[in-house]
Amino acid sequence: MSKPKTLEEFPQFLVDIVRGGEASSDGYRRYQIYGKFNRVIDGIDPHWFWLLFGEKGCLCVTLQSLDKETKAAVLTCDEIDEPKVVGQSLAYLSPYWQAYHVWMVLDPEWGWHRKQFHGVDAFAQNYVSEQPSIVDGREVRVWTKLEPAIGREGSSRYYPATDQSLPPSTERQLVAGGWGHEHCDLCRTHIDSHQFGYCDSNDRWLCEKCYERYVLQRDLAFVDEL
Repeated sequence: MSKPKTLEEFPQFLVDIVRGGEASSDGYRRYQIYGKFNRVIDGIDPHWFWLLFGEKGCLCVTLQSLDKETKAAVLTCDEIDEPKVVGQSLAYLSPYWQAYHVWMVLDPEWGWHRKQFHGVDAFAQNYVSEQPSIVDGREVRVWTKLEPAIGREGSSRYYPATDQSLPPSTERQLVAGGWGHEHCDLCRTHIDSHQFGYCDSNDRWLCEKCYERYVLQRDLAFVDEL
């Protein structure tokens, strides 16, 4: 087993200056963050990415400018309160991940418990997309949105509807056992009904392999390997 990857090994952004603009009607203010990366980041997303700091701190930032030679950069973020990060080194995280993916691996008090997944009922509702898609060689315009009847608040999945005739029935229907699997939050593999995994208080799931490989080892190597 290789040495666990730590947050200090992530690309780092050293903050020199934070400047704030005028507050918007919703109370947020756009801040400019001036600083320098410690190394070149291949494929850095210009639209947004994460900067992590402290125990569970994070900023969602947008890249405004970057000098590839000096690695100096100007970033912006929208926050209610000014980020107190001047002089700090913040860890870069790709937008492929969420900030909580890092914290749920590092925090020994996150609250994971081993649990057997059981399929739950789901609500299904059809809708028509504006543009057709080609799925497995057929044109799809009617999609079925599936939502769990209990747990996983805000979660949904989309499948090509079995019946593609127009107009579709938009009646919301209860499908017994329709939510038949979960995904590991790190590797995205299925945790099917009656299989075991690890679950937290927000109904996030990890497969047993990822739990043993990353959580037990406090290893952040998943950002490179998955």
